[in-house]
Amino acid sequence: MYLCYVDDSGTGDVRTMTGLLIPATGWNDLLHCWLEGRREVERTWGVPKNAELHAVKLVKGRGTFCSTAEQEKQFSKPARIRAHEMMLQRLARCEQLVVTTVACRTKVHTDVYRCFVEHIERWAAERDTHVLIVLDGNPGPEDSDRLSGEAAAEAWRQAVRSAAPYRDTHRGLPLASRRVLEDPVMQDSAYSQLIQAADMVAYAAFHHLALADATLWPKLSPVGPMSRSYKRLSTRWMGDPELEGFVWGDVEAT
Repeated sequence: MYLCYVDDSGTGDVRTMTGLLIPATGWNDLLHCWLEGRREVERTWGVPKNAELHAVKLVKGRGTFCSTAEQEKQFSKPARIRAHEMMLQRLARCEQLVVTTVACRTKVHTDVYRCFVEHIERWAAERDTHVLIVLDGNPGPEDSDRLSGEAAAEAWRQAVRSAAPYRDTHRGLPLASRRVLEDPVMQDSAYSQLIQAADMVAYAAFHHLALADATLWPKLSPVGPMSRSYKRLSTRWMGDPELEGFVWGDVEAT
């Protein structure tokens, strides 16, 4: 069985969704590789390993990440881009990791997710395995004991409602043959290192695709080093190497 950590990227009429697939027996190795990268970034620039790494903020120079003002001053935009590359370089050391990105010509996020799940279904069926998807989303209140009964109930209702389209995608799969198991597991990226890893890869894949085809996002100025970061994972791309880990989903067929 595989775990698949998923996050999205893209904008406008073209959206992407990236998954990091790891067999359950290799989960420790993937997390080890990621945490080794976190430790390296902490040693170099003082970014605590429990600080949330969000690719857009990191690469665009937004927000603060470091423990001190002096360290933050050294953590310039070029340094942040270098940190991003270091993290993906570490991920690439995980030999059992598989990276895949589904791109769709649509503005509707849940349509991309349906295409992504169908893609994972086909891949898992070919390998006679199963997949549990872990998705960036609202898992519910972290500490409902601190909320009033009414506030806690509303927070849980909102989390359940937000997950409904993703849950419905899973439950719409044929039960007798489905390879994607259970409902999606929702994890807050602030507390999930591997959702953060998926976010970093998804953002790099987005810029790599934008550099390859300027017509997809004509108003975007792609960040060249993001493509280089993405290529660090070339030995982990799913499918034909010439496709560079990308699959185009047909929204109308879902």
